[in-house]
Amino acid sequence: MLKERIDYLCHKKDMSRKELTDGLVTQAHFSNILAGRYPLPDDLAEPMAERLGVSPGYLLHTDDQDDDVLQQADQIVEQLSVQASALEEQQVNDLPDRHDTLTVELTTALMKATYYQQLNDQDAYAYLHQSYLNFYLERFGRPDEAMLPLPLTKAMLFYKIQSARSRQKYHDVLTQVEQWLKLLPEQGETWLTAQQIRMEACVHTRQFEHAKQTFEKITSYIYEQRLFHRLSGLYVLYSGYCHSMQQPHEALLALSMAEAHLVYAQHQSDTWSAIMNNRILMLTMAGELVQAEQEVDRFGSMVDTQTVEVQQQMAPVLLVYRCEIELARQDWAALVQRLEQLRALTLTEDQQMAARFYSSQQALAHGQADLFIEEATACLPYFEQIRHQERLNILYEGLAVMSEEQRRYKDAAWYYRKLVYLLRHA
Repeated sequence: MLKERIDYLCHKKDMSRKELTDGLVTQAHFSNILAGRYPLPDDLAEPMAERLGVSPGYLLHTDDQDDDVLQQADQIVEQLSVQASALEEQQVNDLPDRHDTLTVELTTALMKATYYQQLNDQDAYAYLHQSYLNFYLERFGRPDEAMLPLPLTKAMLFYKIQSARSRQKYHDVLTQVEQWLKLLPEQGETWLTAQQIRMEACVHTRQFEHAKQTFEKITSYIYEQRLFHRLSGLYVLYSGYCHSMQQPHEALLALSMAEAHLVYAQHQSDTWSAIMNNRILMLTMAGELVQAEQEVDRFGSMVDTQTVEVQQQMAPVLLVYRCEIELARQDWAALVQRLEQLRALTLTEDQQMAARFYSSQQALAHGQADLFIEEATACLPYFEQIRHQERLNILYEGLAVMSEEQRRYKDAAWYYRKLVYLLRHA
């Protein structure tokens, strides 16, 4: 690992190895040191560290992997391998970015990256990668690399799992989480987190029997160990399983169970938001629009009791729910009004694309072909990227029909092929 750290520091200093070792050691001997054939001597580390702008210990202890180092790295993995909402930002920021051992330093960087990714803090996530992580991921992130210390391997897998989850690549999630589980003892909070991610991946990859078995295993463990704070989140996840199995009544019942156990949850506001989100969307999809609207009103009344910052953050979320309900009703006048309100707010990319989707459907309903195509093709790549099947079904069909009406038969055939492929692999 000394070789990688030296290369990283030279890269940051825009310095070649020859410039680093000039007048200190021969290139051949230094290559043998980096290959691990000889130790780095103190009298060489000191002048090299000075040239690189670091302490001698930052070079001398790079490869250390004693029990204290491994325990410290493992504690960082345990501490941060939870939902970002369960962590205090200061708690994460207080972890030092630099450590004499690369095992602890890289483990910390990987776990911080997963935290920023879950928070959707794109600036912090991008800066960490550009300034540090990209270099080491190129060298250690490939599966054919030499074995890393166990805590660093666990951190690397958790990083890859969260990265794949953010891109909706659940086959990759399942592959990585199975490897992660092999490294974890069959107990404790981290094991539970891994099992819940496994269940989520099984649902998304339509491995429903495995998802059911995982749910039963998690539930049994939670009740045996009296870890009741996990129940609300687990029932939210189970509601998604029931929804995928086309069992709407069971899905809504699971959400009621999640709400009933909310009193035990450690971070009630985040779990409450997930419960309300799932319930509103499920009721809307089931055509229970009056109930869905009542739930939006209930959610809105809860948001009104929060800080101004939270109210501003949740305003577009609530409007998206209302747009979804108006779309289901095909109340185009109300939808136009909601869209005007939505566009006046600061929106995330997901909300921007949702607005364009609603606009496309309003245009399609009114025979505005050019506007429909403009809005549909603008949001289509995003929904393809996140693999939003319901949206894609509607967009592909609409674009195919509209292209056919405009005698653009090649485009029509292309969208029909996409639609058939999507339906076959649903």
